[in-house]
This record gives sequence, C-alpha cells and structure tokens, in this order.
Amino acid sequence: MSALLDPLVKAVRSRVVSGLDYVELRADDVVETSIELRESSIESVTRKFECGHSARILKSGRWGFAVSDGVRDVSETITEAVKAASALSRTAVSDTSLHGVKPVKMDIPSKARIPLNEVDLAEKVSYLTSICRNATKADRRMTTTKASYSDITGDRVLVTSEGTEVRQSLSHAYLKTSASGNTSGRLVSARDEIGTVTRGWERFTEDGSGDKIVERLARKARLQMDGVSCKRGTHPCVISPKVSGMLAHEALGHLSEADLFAAGAFNGLEGARVASEAVTMVDSPWIEDGFGNITADDEGVLPKTVTLIDKGLIGAQMTNREWAARLDIEPTGNARAESYRVPPLIRMRNTYFERGDVSLDEMLEDKKFGYYCVDVSGGQAESNSSFQVSIQECYEIVKGELGRPVRSLAISGVATKSLALIDGVGRDFDFESSYCGKLLQAMPTSDGGPHLSFKKGGVVFGGSA
Repeated sequence: MSALLDPLVKAVRSRVVSGLDYVELRADDVVETSIELRESSIESVTRKFECGHSARILKSGRWGFAVSDGVRDVSETITEAVKAASALSRTAVSDTSLHGVKPVKMDIPSKARIPLNEVDLAEKVSYLTSICRNATKADRRMTTTKASYSDITGDRVLVTSEGTEVRQSLSHAYLKTSASGNTSGRLVSARDEIGTVTRGWERFTEDGSGDKIVERLARKARLQMDGVSCKRGTHPCVISPKVSGMLAHEALGHLSEADLFAAGAFNGLEGARVASEAVTMVDSPWIEDGFGNITADDEGVLPKTVTLIDKGLIGAQMTNREWAARLDIEPTGNARAESYRVPPLIRMRNTYFERGDVSLDEMLEDKKFGYYCVDVSGGQAESNSSFQVSIQECYEIVKGELGRPVRSLAISGVATKSLALIDGVGRDFDFESSYCGKLLQAMPTSDGGPHLSFKKGGVVFGGSA
C-alpha cells in the first residue's frame, strides 16, 4: 500500500500546496467484479481494474477538485484543482471554511476470513446459479429469477495537508436477487438483498445464507401470488424492522443531513416534539455486520453516533467539516465518497430506530383489525417527509392474531405526523443492507430498528405497489 500512499504524502509536503488553505488527496487501487444472471444463464461477468487519485483543495474560501487516472503526477493534479478553484472565484462568491479536527493516522485492515479476491469467478457464478435454480424449484409459478452480484477489493488511501493519513483495505460485496411470476394474469415479484463492507465470501456461504435467500424469495413471491387485496384507507398497523428502517432512512434520515436540512420538514422544528418519549432514532458508524460501517469518514474524521430524534424530539444533524463550521457544531463523520473520482458528500451510515420495551405479541393483541407489514421492495420520500413504501410481505391482523397474507400494496403518509401516532416500540432489532443514491453517488448503508406499532391515521394503505 506504500506505493499508493507515498506519492500523496510527498505531494502534500511539496511547495505546490503553498498558499492553499487545505489539501485533501484520495487514491484507490481496486478491482471491481460484477456478475449478472437471469434464469441460471450468465448475462455478464466483468472485472474492472481502477487505479487513480484525486485532489480537493480549498483556496480563499473556494473548493477546487481534479481527478487523475494515475498517470499524472499528484502535484499536477493539485495544480489542476487550484485552477478549478480560481475559475470558480470569477463566477461565484464563497466563504467556505472547515471545522478543525485532530489529524489521525490509521491503518484499517480487512476483517475478511475468506478474501473476496481469492474466490474464483467460477465459484461465485456457481453460487448465484444455485440460488436462481433453487428459487424456481421452490415454487414453479416463479418463472423469472435474477441475481446481481458485485464486489470491490483493494486499497484506499486518504492524505491531507493537516497530517491525516488513513489507509484502508476494502472488502465490499453486495448481492441482490429477485424472482417473479404470473398468476391469474397478475405479475408478482419479490426481491432480497444482503451485503458486507467488513467480511469476505463467508458472508454469503456461512449459516446456510444461500438457502435462506431462496426461502425468503419463495415465501415473499408465494404470498404475493396467494394473498388478498388490502382494504384501502388508514388502519392500525405494525411494521417490521425492515419497514421501520425504510421509514428511518427515506422519510426521516435525509431530512437530517445538514446540506438538506434547511429545505426539509425538520427546518424550524429543532428541539420540537414529533413523537413520544419512546421514539429515538440514530445514525451510527458501526453496528454488527452493518453495510454502512466506517472507521473514519472520507475527510479523515473519526465518526460518532448522531441522535436524529431524541426521545421524541428533533435532534442533531449529520455533518461534514464544512457544514460543521457553518453550524458551529462538531463534525459527525458523515462525509463519504463513492470513490476517489468524486468529492465526499454528507451521507448516512447505519440509520435506525432504537429498541423499546414492547413485544410483537403485545402490539398485535389490541388490534381488532389492521395490517402487519413485514418486508419492503422499495420506497421514496419528499422533503416534506411524505413517503410511499412498496410492501412485498404483509398479513392481516384480525382480533390480535395474524390472518391472511396480503398482496401488492403500498403504504404512505407524512413521517412527521406519523411519528406522533406510534404507540409501541419493539424490544427486538434487525436491519437491511442497501445502496443509497445522492447526486449520482451510491453508498452502502443499513437501515432498520425494532417493530413499531401505529394507531389508525399513522399509515395509509393503498393498492398495487
């Protein structure tokens, strides 16, 4: 890794950085693998070798950014970034400053027991083929199966003019599978996702992970085929950790990113009560097997847990160093970049509701009729916190017991209003791994929480998702 680090260290100590307020150099030397399957047939297998660096500089309150594929000398890339900042100075007024941080020097090794880059492509293809084939066997009505796998291995380095040096060995992998079929003229589908940013191939092979994926796909697809339609309108309901995670991330989490806060529903509500004292939501840099886990962010800041909703009150914002300076608060370590090719943005990591003290049975028992939403297939939200979530596994609640499965539905609401109608927070916890997009950058994140119970009025149920 010294071959990647040494040129950056040399550059930030050279005369080319003289007169600059701040210099941040990042470099990757990685291999990206991608495999796409459809009905057990390989659609594509690609391996991409990526090696290069970028320079982000701050001069007279203005950012400059430049990227090199690795051929150009690092000092030349810094010079190009300076030119970009100078060009900006002729068209815009800026007074950007950064919150001070203590420089860090750290090596972040991979914790993979079975390194991803030591597993043959043939073995990875065989694993995906088995999932697709077995999913079809599990229910013959599932006529289309797909598997999309990707991994990134290699080295990533960050060096700043303040003395920060972070070296990281990457082991990122992600698998998305789906199954669909046609029954009674209706097209139904189910999907499943797992990922890791800390472990290796063992994440996909241990504890029967492949068989569990097949079981989940088959169950969710079968429920879509055999389920009844939901009753439109608002009903009491219970949502699972995966659904509460979607609510935490999409409808609430983005509103707490400092660069989006002012334009969102939380603006002006700082410290205001939006839920009962039982409701707390955080963004954490580390949970066991979290897909959003980080040890240092891409500005070299040691990350901290951010309490976004504190016992029902609107809490803190997620920041990078620039926004921390603007708000005069400590940076939270939420600056993340997809690769060296793009500058860091304020991004979530692992976002979730914290545990309460209510059991699932207690949530169900007082509901004469309602719905139990178990799994999601997608979701979106607006800056006013309105949300719509597609549900791929759901059951009726009848006299406190689970009833018939419910097919293809969507739930919606306004999160800032829905929170006030939470009347139970579970004592369990789970989360889902997925990628979050922002300004064309996809970052690995986790979202989850416990089961949540809503009174009537908290969630609106609709038809086909």
